[in-house]
Amino acid sequence: MAYSGYGQNNPFIKFSHQIESEIANETIRSSRAGTLYSLIGDYYQANSYSDISVSWGVNTIQLDAYQTEEALTHIVNEAQKHQIIIISENHLKPQHRIFANQIITALVKHGFQHLGLETLNNTSNNGYALLDSNLMDRGYPLDDPLTGTYTMEPKMGELLRNAISLEYKIFAYERFERIKGKDRDEIQADNIIKYLNVHPEAKLIIFCGFHHAIESDQPKRVKHQWMARYVKDKTGIDPLTIYQDNFTEKFIQNEHPYLKQTRITEPSVFIDNDGHLVKLSKHVDVEVLHPMTRFRNGRPDWLYENSEYIAVEVLLEKQEMDFPVIVSAFRKGEVNGVPADRIELKHKYDNKVLVLKKGEYNISIFDGVNYYEYKELVE
Repeated sequence: MAYSGYGQNNPFIKFSHQIESEIANETIRSSRAGTLYSLIGDYYQANSYSDISVSWGVNTIQLDAYQTEEALTHIVNEAQKHQIIIISENHLKPQHRIFANQIITALVKHGFQHLGLETLNNTSNNGYALLDSNLMDRGYPLDDPLTGTYTMEPKMGELLRNAISLEYKIFAYERFERIKGKDRDEIQADNIIKYLNVHPEAKLIIFCGFHHAIESDQPKRVKHQWMARYVKDKTGIDPLTIYQDNFTEKFIQNEHPYLKQTRITEPSVFIDNDGHLVKLSKHVDVEVLHPMTRFRNGRPDWLYENSEYIAVEVLLEKQEMDFPVIVSAFRKGEVNGVPADRIELKHKYDNKVLVLKKGEYNISIFDGVNYYEYKELVE
């Protein structure tokens, strides 16, 4: 059928059988497989291919003396004491992006209006300009590697849309190419510092992956440190560093034993008897705990962020297509934007649903050859 412009025209979006074939043929590594699965909304498979272990010994720390409380309020209160906030995520766990989005929403009221994201492509090693130069004016990331790789995942796309609507000034800081004598993390830090030199009074939020948030002297390699440490040493500014993966469920590695005994229902932090945030190690300031994932209609429960998010069944009965299919929900009015949700349905009776915020969408169903499209009003 004629293609209206809402559909799967992104080479990174692959069916699971294609991903499995590439793994079997050793044309991709497990980490790339995890990323590809995350882009089609398969949380379990994504994390079954790539995971990292609980780090810096927090799995052996005695935690009985501490309590857990809702994280956002404590982090916002602490963030007001700092000029730079560094939030780390596991790239395959969108619940980390959902929580980071809550942080940036809360902090805009406290003077934070500059946001740097590791995932964004930049134009050179000598600056922080976005390769996707129209991102801010357009208001949403493209479903295309031009903007970035992880930006093509729906919850990262949502974070960017929200940040732009909140009038954050968004910049890139990732290494563009190798520089002799400098590690990737130092180049990242240098790009952040270049931005800060132009905006010396700015309050920055930096969103990175995994261990880049380490601010201690624990070396990345013999002669190199992590990004947060370089920022701290080169600017003299002590960032608030937030790490999310040690206390999030694991699929390959052993997860933190504390997760088995806690009954938290929202992102949480450890506090002491005086109500202060507990710093469990010298490496990062805050460890965020995330609830264990439960599945509703085949989708992770944290996708239902609040009452605005609704389970939406995919209309399959009116079309004649082969399975599997990839289903994408594009926001009305966005041209080639990152979808609000994307899933793969492997057969006609696959019961997975889209999870969408109230609004108007163009739903695209693609079987690898043909498109079927319809409009959906979520109210």
